[in-house]
Amino acid sequence: MGIGYAAAAMWWRPSPERRFRRDKYADYFQCIDRNGNGRIDRNDLGHYASVVKERLGLAGDSPELSRLRATTQALWASLTGPIEGSDADSVRFDELVGFFVELHERAQEDGALPRAARDHVLATFAVLDRDGDGLIDVDDYGVYLAAIGSDADPREAFAHLDPEGAGRLSMQTIEQRYREWVSAGDPAVGGNYLLTGRLPE
Repeated sequence: MGIGYAAAAMWWRPSPERRFRRDKYADYFQCIDRNGNGRIDRNDLGHYASVVKERLGLAGDSPELSRLRATTQALWASLTGPIEGSDADSVRFDELVGFFVELHERAQEDGALPRAARDHVLATFAVLDRDGDGLIDVDDYGVYLAAIGSDADPREAFAHLDPEGAGRLSMQTIEQRYREWVSAGDPAVGGNYLLTGRLPE
């Protein structure tokens, strides 16, 4: 990625939009930081796959789980690779913010997300698609929220993600909502709910 974590930290200024994005990132960090030690490691990032496997009764070698694990490893490499002076065993909140700031910058430049981030979020939701139709419903989304440790109401959140009331989200829509989650500074944007099911407090 282009601007680097140091530059990303310098980029951050306390405008309302940037504060809102930072608060979103903080809420997500707190969900996946399972022991609350202020750092996330491989186990924190990979815990989701273990919970989904148990909740859905998936085989350990299922294609969906294999893809999720592979994209989790690729995302971890993207998270830790640019961190100077880090042993890459864990990631602090400010380092995660730097990562998302770079995603935001990339999305603003060309509308695209880096492959590792895109592939991981699609695999995160594809593993919930139990009937293989490529669509996620509110029950699937509820499994996701429970697996990351969010106490948000899945039906309320899903209504923001699916404002037209179709009852299902395609992978294309999830990718769009993820771009909104990364970049939106307006609380009214539906994608703000995707990763935690709620707006930051």
